Amino acid sequence: MKRVLVVDDEEDMLWMLQRNLNKGMKNVEILAAKSGEEALALLSDRSVNLVITDINMPGMSGLDLLIEINNRFPGTGVIIMTAYPSNAYENKAMMSGSLRFIEKPFDIKVVRAIVEEVLKENEGFQGTVDGVDLVDIVQFNSLSKATAALKVTTSDREGMIFFMEGAVVHAMCGKENGEEAFFTILGFNGGSLQNIRGVQPPVISIHKSIEALLFESAVKSDEEASLDEDDPEDELSPIDEITSRFDDEKPPTQALSPTPAAAASKTEEIPNDPQISENISDTQPITFSEDFEMTEIQKILAEFTNIEGVHTACLVGRDGFLLDSLARAGIDSEMIGAIASSGFGSAESMGNQLGQGDLKMTMFEFANGPVMFAPVGDDAFLVIVADQETNLGWIRISIKKNAKKIKEVAAL
Repeated sequence: MKRVLVVDDEEDMLWMLQRNLNKGMKNVEILAAKSGEEALALLSDRSVNLVITDINMPGMSGLDLLIEINNRFPGTGVIIMTAYPSNAYENKAMMSGSLRFIEKPFDIKVVRAIVEEVLKENEGFQGTVDGVDLVDIVQFNSLSKATAALKVTTSDREGMIFFMEGAVVHAMCGKENGEEAFFTILGFNGGSLQNIRGVQPPVISIHKSIEALLFESAVKSDEEASLDEDDPEDELSPIDEITSRFDDEKPPTQALSPTPAAAASKTEEIPNDPQISENISDTQPITFSEDFEMTEIQKILAEFTNIEGVHTACLVGRDGFLLDSLARAGIDSEMIGAIASSGFGSAESMGNQLGQGDLKMTMFEFANGPVMFAPVGDDAFLVIVADQETNLGWIRISIKKNAKKIKEVAAL
């Protein structure tokens, strides 16, 4: 029996993964923990092959848990989840080693395939920086907005990198300080890691962004590598490896149209990628305007339309007027808004009459799929339209996560 431990402070996420992750997998048990501390207790009690953990959690963060597992349970692989997208974490770059990274929301089929691959290959950590790329650890600390000190120790050297709310602000290594020490530490070959949360830097000696620091580090490594005549010419240089993580974002993969019927001026060919094709309708070509730029609200709504089966996400005023939307080509978002306001009002009225309090979320199930409503502030609500077999738990998680963001962006 192989065991996978899922760690997340969101109960909906734990429920969804426990229910769906091991479908079709024989002899795979799914365990769950609501915190890093609870996860370590489980790991001490029984053997676990793989841990899937959120990065941002109260108390022990996913990064702290990763380092503890790396040091105490080197045979256990780790997958990091996050709801905060970053160009620094391109899937192709992260999936090449034992450390995996997945951005929420994700396709459960893709995660299931990764889990099967990891369990089959019995991947795990070696308990050293060789097993976990130090650059990735630095980026994880930045992504989690940590105030911490990352201590890296080798057989003969020791260094510390200080973070303040995710920014690298100081480093020290022997007699070196600041940027010089930072670059030296990134050049360590092997070693053990310790992430000490809440540590304040003794001084602020570094003022560059993490992107600039990592790029400069890659340039230095590339220059050093170019002096070595034995290096194969066709290998990916360190600078190419780092800069590939900061590529521009790709355009949405679904056939979406902003508000009612924005005309598409250009049709793009879709690459032959099975992961992409699973998330789009077979009956709709993917088209988008060459000069189309998403509004801030649409960028958030895209988190819903990126969920497999969700084809329309609308922000509607309580008066029935459409405020913003992303919808599959051919769908009249304004009509959806006008019709939905009646159903939303009726659901609210029913809850009040029954003494059930304020409406949090409601769903109507139809032959072709569900329609979900959720209030956003006092003056608007979300409408999510999906196909059959859509993961409803995932939609609920996304609504809880994004309702407040939409409210702030739309100033509702």
